Amino acid sequence: MPPKSKGRGKKAVKQQQKRDIAGPWRDRAWRAKADNEGLKKRLWDLEKALEQAREDKRDIHEEMTRQYQELQKQTAAHSQRLEAKVKSLQEQLATRLRESQQTQEMATQALAERDRTIAQLQGRLGAMEKEYEKTLHGSLDLVLAKMAEASRRWEEVATTIAVEHKERLQEFGLNPLEI
Repeated sequence: MPPKSKGRGKKAVKQQQKRDIAGPWRDRAWRAKADNEGLKKRLWDLEKALEQAREDKRDIHEEMTRQYQELQKQTAAHSQRLEAKVKSLQEQLATRLRESQQTQEMATQALAERDRTIAQLQGRLGAMEKEYEKTLHGSLDLVLAKMAEASRRWEEVATTIAVEHKERLQEFGLNPLEI
């Protein structure tokens, strides 16, 4: 484009020269500004990521704390249940031991009572044997005495009858020794 006037032409040339000099600087400035914007965006993204990471860390920490507390509660509850069961079993064991001891004492007493009863019965049996023996000997002695008396009487009766028969046989003239 031809210059319109001389004065104006110099000015235009200077402006053109400025533009030519400023062009690379403008591109650099624009690129720097674009890089600056990119860096700002990247910084903002990193800050957001850092904030998200902190929130995630806080959430994880809170969740782990909650789980830990829940586990502590469960462990405490389980421990209490076990302690209650142990106490219950100890009480049952003590009861069973007392019952066992009472049963053993009762068994010992029953055996002692049985032994006393057996001893008493054996004593009674011995006394009864002696009494029966005494009664039997007495009865046998009495029977023997009665038999001896009966035998003596039968002897007398037999002798009396033999004498009577002998006399009758002799009355008929018979010899009783021959018959």
